[in-house]
Amino acid sequence: MVETGKIFRVRCVDNTLQRDTLSLGRVYDVTQENERDSYYELSGLGRFSRSRFEVVERPNAAETRGKSGSR
Repeated sequence: MVETGKIFRVRCVDNTLQRDTLSLGRVYDVTQENERDSYYELSGLGRFSRSRFEVVERPNAAETRGKSGSR
């Protein structure tokens, strides 16, 4: 299932084969999460395996309902 509208942040822990795109230790915004295929869609960068990241900040339910498209 692809979830959208829940922007959260992840930190890159593995940039192997993606050094030109991902920076080790950098925090990125996730705009879509696909649990079945195990990938994150990063804002403006494309899709990457979830195993390359650790979650550093997830929105709580109140924040998710209260946002209307703003960053």
